[in-house]
Amino acid sequence: GGTPEALQFLAVGDWGGLPDPPFHTPREVATAQAMAQAAAELGADFILSLGDNFYYQGVKDEWDPRFQDTFERVFTAPALQPLPWFVLAGNHDHAGNVSAQLAYSRHSARWHFPHPYYSLRLSLPGTNTTARLLLLDTVLLCGGGDDFDLPGPPRGPQDQAEAARQLLWLQKRLEASQSDQYVLVAGHYPLWSVAEHGPSECLVRLVRPLLMKYKVTAYLCGHDHNLQVRETPPGI
Repeated sequence: GGTPEALQFLAVGDWGGLPDPPFHTPREVATAQAMAQAAAELGADFILSLGDNFYYQGVKDEWDPRFQDTFERVFTAPALQPLPWFVLAGNHDHAGNVSAQLAYSRHSARWHFPHPYYSLRLSLPGTNTTARLLLLDTVLLCGGGDDFDLPGPPRGPQDQAEAARQLLWLQKRLEASQSDQYVLVAGHYPLWSVAEHGPSECLVRLVRPLLMKYKVTAYLCGHDHNLQVRETPPGI
């Protein structure tokens, strides 16, 4: 599969199994099989993981067996094996040790999580066109790390200075992305949502103005455990 002169990827969020044996669920296994079929038939260049990678309280350290039981032994299909995973953290990951998920990048050829938030520049095959992918840590931006069982929107960042640093980083990266034809921003929490969590007021207030100003192509997210495709002027 695959389309010439196109960059294709799979996005999956909230896939992170359960903390009890066998540490994965039938739904996760079925999703992995569907992803493999899509990659084989349509082509894929990478996988974007939108957070909540390990339920319910993340991982303890970089040697946590959950990496094997919930990730490596589930996404085993040949069509998925060569694909890099670009990973960001969700609220359930922050209930554990996010630094351990960063460190696991040293143990797995396909797990790429260099920093809580980071930028990737991607080239479209056979063209001079580039795409920019900016991965955020919306829990550091908006909170929710310790209140992962509570309903409703996140209640504000634990570290205001760190949240401000990430927001400034996002603005500078968006400014530097004006030459990229496509700019995608990804985070765990949604901006808008018609599901149980509702819109993330924090992201609507802090991030959406930047997405609008710099004419971002799309914002990709998880958290809601359903599929929504929303378009708001001017096209995000």
